Amino acid sequence: MLSRLFAFFSNRRIRNRAAAEQRDFQMLNALAPVKDADPAGVATMQTEHGDPAGSAAARSVICREAVLNREQRVAGYEFMLRGKIHEQMRMPNRRPHYRFYNEVMINHLLQDSVSRLLGHRHAFVTVLGSFLANPLFDRLLGQGMVLTALLLDNASDSDTPRLLPERISELKQRGFKFALEECFEGTQFEALAPHADYFILRTSQHKPAEIQQITEQIGQRYRSAAFVARDLESFDDFQLCSKLGFTLFQGPFVTRREDWTDNQVGPQTLHVCDLLNHLRREADTTELARLLMQDTVLSYRLLRYINSAASGLRQPITSIEHALVVMGRQTMYRWLTLILFGSAQNAPHAAALQENALVRGRFMELISEGAVAETERDNLFVTGLFSMLDLVLRIPLATAIRPLNLPVAIEAALLRNEGPYAPFLDLALACESPHQHRIEAAAARCGVEVSAVNAQHFAALIWVQAIQV
Repeated sequence: MLSRLFAFFSNRRIRNRAAAEQRDFQMLNALAPVKDADPAGVATMQTEHGDPAGSAAARSVICREAVLNREQRVAGYEFMLRGKIHEQMRMPNRRPHYRFYNEVMINHLLQDSVSRLLGHRHAFVTVLGSFLANPLFDRLLGQGMVLTALLLDNASDSDTPRLLPERISELKQRGFKFALEECFEGTQFEALAPHADYFILRTSQHKPAEIQQITEQIGQRYRSAAFVARDLESFDDFQLCSKLGFTLFQGPFVTRREDWTDNQVGPQTLHVCDLLNHLRREADTTELARLLMQDTVLSYRLLRYINSAASGLRQPITSIEHALVVMGRQTMYRWLTLILFGSAQNAPHAAALQENALVRGRFMELISEGAVAETERDNLFVTGLFSMLDLVLRIPLATAIRPLNLPVAIEAALLRNEGPYAPFLDLALACESPHQHRIEAAAARCGVEVSAVNAQHFAALIWVQAIQV
């Protein structure tokens, strides 16, 4: 009996380990051959009125904000227009303008093939309720799309409660999901709530007691719908909403920095940093192998990776030194950076942070094509990736990168926003901000067209989605 029990648990551990190593291989295999990327171009866009998208609205870059699940992994994104454009369109007297901006945004999602980057995730998009009748939605795949109807309380939208339920039912049959945001009472709520898959609360507008009251009352009536918490400022807010039954979460709490002055770099992190330094200093393979073999787990993971069935090797490799030769130094460096991020998986939303860091690095690498020398693009990837290392390791960024002995240009960009890589990092950060003018200024500093920013940002999202398993 004991032997069978031992065999059962041993086999289960082997299966779990093999699955984890296969994920490692797939991610690393996607990270290494980045030079062959062929990002999609930007198509010419027009509105339903035939207007060319050459105006300030058409040049607007789409903003994304991660939507996390209860396990603090990325479950989707909210897509919106930048800054004041998005907020001003909520004003009743801006309804005609908002229709136009809706067209611009949906066209962006169509031309950038948002369905490719979704996978199992959701895309939340806010549109004017009456705009849902637009034929653009007939060209957009419904799978994974969550439409949040913006309901304007004025005479021009008085027919919305009567006509909208029928259109929503039609769209839901095609795979779309439907959300209501901050609409929890009144005629419109009663007409549309039965169709809602999500109820969205902006938590900053409510006290905790009010949030609990809303979720309890609506939850009792519409048990199949889920709750989404937006504007979460802190991890404490996340925990509170999680206890109140929320399913999805958004807000600045994901990338909020705290005072980590007293935190120190852990021993495993220091060992990986030492290996990265030796790789950058072009240490010989024998020396690298000696350092690797000091960490039994790391050596095991390397051999498991290199001997993966997907690598196509005819004979298994049992030598660490041979594995290093087969892998190559660039691939080894990128693999170790993933190990570095993985050394703090117990940190809050570490998986979401790693994904965002990968998007930054990949975007910087893609957007710099033709603007910098080919040899510099790998440094730009590393700059973007390490720009969130402090959030993952929960130590000050200067402390986090000190053991890495990075090139001067990378360190200058990360710590002082200076040097040749700083404009590209600033552009990557601008893509996560609500300010269109910041994107335009950063793109000009990089010598790239604003029209390319959306395409390359979506390409980076699609690439990261492809390597996440």
